[in-house]
Amino acid sequence: PAFGYAIAGQPSLSQVDRIDYANDTATAAVKGSLSQTFQAHQSTSNLTHAYVAAGYPSPSKTSVDRIEFANDTSTGTPKGPLSAGRQYYGATGNTSFGYFAGGAPSVISSVDRIDYSSDTSTASPKGPLSFAKGNSQGCGNMSFGYFAGGDGNKSSVDRIDYSSDTSTASPKGNLENSRSTMVASGTSDVGYWSGGFPYYTKTSRIDYSNDTATAV
Repeated sequence: PAFGYAIAGQPSLSQVDRIDYANDTATAAVKGSLSQTFQAHQSTSNLTHAYVAAGYPSPSKTSVDRIEFANDTSTGTPKGPLSAGRQYYGATGNTSFGYFAGGAPSVISSVDRIDYSSDTSTASPKGPLSFAKGNSQGCGNMSFGYFAGGDGNKSSVDRIDYSSDTSTASPKGNLENSRSTMVASGTSDVGYWSGGFPYYTKTSRIDYSNDTATAV
């Protein structure tokens, strides 16, 4: 609740920066690096740890590093890998699990789940997205994960029900326009997908209580 982390990136970085929300005009503080370089990757977290997974170069990586927020000057800890390599994909989760979905450039629909209570194990394959997509972005709350947009400038949205995550994800109301490579964030009630390719400034909002409607 007090900090944000910007983790790795091009060209193959391992650096971790921390933004202090109470003093967000200051330059971000450099923290402990990851155990290896990551780019074209994604991350998700609970209240105590962040998990950074997979990415470039080809063939796509399966590696996972864990950052401990209470000890963020230490090097990230390698954890159990994803079940298959992926890059340019989406991620979200809740306090117990992290979900990593889709991917490019070999576009896939598969979903991996990391169990935070057993994070040395290989991630578990779960029910796929409704169709293959790369460069989508994930957001969600404690019950559901939403993966929106994707390559080919898709507007589609898939929802994963965490209580039944072996089922194929359910198509929901679309974004109001097609795009990929966005960023996403939200609350327990709504999710926001912002920017994206081809070079949008627009932000779309999904109301989780009315998720069959087109995003606003």
